[in-house]
Amino acid sequence: MKSKQAFTLIELLVVVLIIGILAAVALPQYQKAVEKSRMAEAIVLMRAIANAQQIYYLTNGVYAGANQIDELDVEIPGEVDATISANRIRTAHFIYAPNGTANTDRLAIAWRIPSDPSIANDKTYQMYITSDEPQRIHCVRAAYATEVQKKLCQQLNNNGSF
Repeated sequence: MKSKQAFTLIELLVVVLIIGILAAVALPQYQKAVEKSRMAEAIVLMRAIANAQQIYYLTNGVYAGANQIDELDVEIPGEVDATISANRIRTAHFIYAPNGTANTDRLAIAWRIPSDPSIANDKTYQMYITSDEPQRIHCVRAAYATEVQKKLCQQLNNNGSF
């Protein structure tokens, strides 16, 4: 007689349990890595806007206003979203502008767009560069920031990097 070889139910359950534990450990690290890469991309684009702002200031004696991103010598890979505001650039994850409307000392600002479409009008956090500290990135969390975003924002404020 031939004996049938197969996995028992207990063996299959143990394997599924191990995979579940590994996934539970790996998922937060994956989310952190993804958000870090998105923040890093935003920081590069904000620095480009801030540098263009400084060139604009040397030429014109004033910084470009909130709706003058088209007057800066910078290319942001995105599209102008007229539903937000004229001349603000929207990418997949951020909205960029030369400065906020009330904060004229800001050279560049980026708002993080939430991934949840039900809160699309709110931001999860914003990062900005000021004219008095052009090398420092400031980060302000909003109510819809995830725990990962809150931690990365805190690290950015404390250390200047994450």
